[in-house]
Amino acid sequence: MPQEQYSHHRSTMPSSEGPHIYKVGIYGWRKRCLYFFVLLLMILILVNLAMTIWILKVMNFTIGNALYFKSARNVTVNILNDQTKVLTQLVTGPKAVEAYGKRFEVKTVSGKLLFSADDSEVVVGAERLRVLGAEGTVFPKSIETPNVRADPFKELRV
Repeated sequence: MPQEQYSHHRSTMPSSEGPHIYKVGIYGWRKRCLYFFVLLLMILILVNLAMTIWILKVMNFTIGNALYFKSARNVTVNILNDQTKVLTQLVTGPKAVEAYGKRFEVKTVSGKLLFSADDSEVVVGAERLRVLGAEGTVFPKSIETPNVRADPFKELRV
């Protein structure tokens, strides 16, 4: 009898012998919408990349080539500060090249100073200075030099 009571008691209780499976995740129309948005995003990324490459090709953007300016009159390059005030200006025209700034320098490829000019002085940093004019050069005031010499096999005239 105790066996019967136990088996009867067991049959009335809810059974937990079989595994219960709970679905976790996105199912149905939500999953289809998510896949649609991911696919749409991938298509937009590919179209954006294709358009960017096409624009770069059409506008002839290249890397590492020289920059050329063509103009019928002149080309002006301005260097501006934060307040858009012109600090330095380079104007190239058909008759002259003009530079406006506090200091003008010409250097060799290795960085050696060849020529510089500012408000107070002009410096020529080359090893030799040759004046090729027919009349030479005229100095209204005195000049200083550590070495004066003529061209080879020619006489020095002062």
